[in-house]
Amino acid sequence: MRSEGIVTVLWTRAELIALREAIEITPNFDGRQAVRDVLRIAVRAPRVKPLELDAEIAERLSGRLVPVDLATATARGKLLRVVHGEERKRTVPDRWRPATAA
Repeated sequence: MRSEGIVTVLWTRAELIALREAIEITPNFDGRQAVRDVLRIAVRAPRVKPLELDAEIAERLSGRLVPVDLATATARGKLLRVVHGEERKRTVPDRWRPATAA
């Protein structure tokens, strides 16, 4: 969900742990410490709740995050979908689509 500079992402516990570890090898960006703090609190929480991040920080994180394993790649995909929206889906060009039987 996206509204006025805040994005909400629902990650699983495995994705949160993978993100917490991946943020350590992610290149520096403005807001990195804030993301580390949010992830640390979310991992320690007894229940997984949707995380709210600032839209600018979420966009920077999605561009800088290094997907080192499946959980990190899945979490990055969820973040990209929230940041860029559903309308930005990749499609197969017409020249690569199979010809339909007429």
